[in-house]
Amino acid sequence: MKPWEEKTLFGLLEDTVKKHGERLAVVDSNHEYTYEQLLEKVCKLSDYLYYLGFRKKDRVIVQIANSAMFEIVIFSLFKIGAVPILILPAHKEHVVDAICQRAEPVAYITMEDFYGTDYRKAAIKLKDKYSFIKHILTVSELEEIIEKENVERADTEPVSPRNLAFLSLSGGTTGIPKLIPRYNGEYCYNAICTAGHCKMDESTVNLTAIPAAHNFAFGTPGMIGTVYCGGLNVMCEYPSPLEIFDMIETHKVTMMSFVPSVVSLCIQYREIDESYDLSSIKYILVGGAMFTSEMAKKCEEILGGILIQVYGMSEGMTFLTDTKADDYVRFNTQGKPCAGEDEFKIVDEDFNPVPDGTEGEIVVKGPYTIHEYYRASKSAQSSFKDGYYRPGDKGIKDKTGNIIVTGRSKEMINRAGEKIMPSEVEKFFADLCGVKNCAALGIKDELLGEAICVFYEGDDEYTTSEVSKLFREKQIEDCCIPDRIIRVMDLPLTPVGKTDKNRLREMISDE
Repeated sequence: MKPWEEKTLFGLLEDTVKKHGERLAVVDSNHEYTYEQLLEKVCKLSDYLYYLGFRKKDRVIVQIANSAMFEIVIFSLFKIGAVPILILPAHKEHVVDAICQRAEPVAYITMEDFYGTDYRKAAIKLKDKYSFIKHILTVSELEEIIEKENVERADTEPVSPRNLAFLSLSGGTTGIPKLIPRYNGEYCYNAICTAGHCKMDESTVNLTAIPAAHNFAFGTPGMIGTVYCGGLNVMCEYPSPLEIFDMIETHKVTMMSFVPSVVSLCIQYREIDESYDLSSIKYILVGGAMFTSEMAKKCEEILGGILIQVYGMSEGMTFLTDTKADDYVRFNTQGKPCAGEDEFKIVDEDFNPVPDGTEGEIVVKGPYTIHEYYRASKSAQSSFKDGYYRPGDKGIKDKTGNIIVTGRSKEMINRAGEKIMPSEVEKFFADLCGVKNCAALGIKDELLGEAICVFYEGDDEYTTSEVSKLFREKQIEDCCIPDRIIRVMDLPLTPVGKTDKNRLREMISDE
């Protein structure tokens, strides 16, 4: 049996309880549970969900902020063999609606309120719209269930390493996201390989500050890797420097995963307030967007610990810099694939490999990298060729075999780790009064990696604050709101009549 066909995600938890049952497993601002207590609550909730009618292969939307309940809900679904669809708290109703159309979930598990957003209200609207949604369950309701006496023990079907474990999202935060199928065995292998690379063990205290539903925080190595090792997951509800530093000091955090924008905010805060004790930090994993060498150096100098740069994708492949790598590798590259069976190459436009040191398109394949999207249209299959997945990034393989990610080979904008299609921003912007034509593109930004810039032809002069207000009124995600707006007389065109975005980028660089 191959190592990616041996384990299930719920099985990881069971194995850890046998070895480290008395150890603390997860804490948030209101709760803390040992591994024995975590398993007890997971089993109680899975029995209840089975009683409600949840069955193996049922899809279930899960939209919960970072918390102990997130972990309990996820593992209870894994135990049944139901398939959670991991939705970020930032995703708005129109995105979840599109996911419902494709996945036909039987239930929606969410929060009543989170920073002023009524998630239950949106869930009810979708339940009224789609007959396949049978249940809406909220965090507070489920918390009451797991504190009550046990319901009748459920006789669930066995779950295989080859069974679908969960679905995550790709292709941006607007429009119709593609659904990524992740299977029990291969995802266990991904988490185990990355946990080993990061020297994780039962003494690891992992801070989850970016959304736990994000692949980076979920299992690369993240929450799943921590469970595998018997470490402690510390759930930070909101990634503000104040809350992050408080949790590091309180729980003696040893490892955390950040996107560059969060690193930047933490550095800025640390430079004006050094009162928190951050000495417990061993490793800081940074990925999800472009990270400059200058910021990489500051990360280690100001926050402490060893930087592990990460280049990965929800579709599978994970690259990491070695914990013992020299300064050049840690500060200037994104490392090597985490598993020995992983393969990658840099290719030209004809899909032919280019020499080391030459920029080209990054393509990857391996035991935990997907071969197709879930219930996807034919157009989505352009992301796959000759057994390789094409993440849409450009890069260089250096002489030591490390990868250096240089940008995007596709139009998608990577804003602070969120993937956004320009066409969707353009669609929303074009609806504004007086706008005749517009074009959105990503521009380099020190804090965000890439910022959203919109050029437009129109009668009215719009400010970013006005557009921000109008986008929010339409329930469009904050990460899709333009960071910069430029009004022009005419958008430049290519010889075939398309908007010349290369010329627009030159206009930005000429300023």
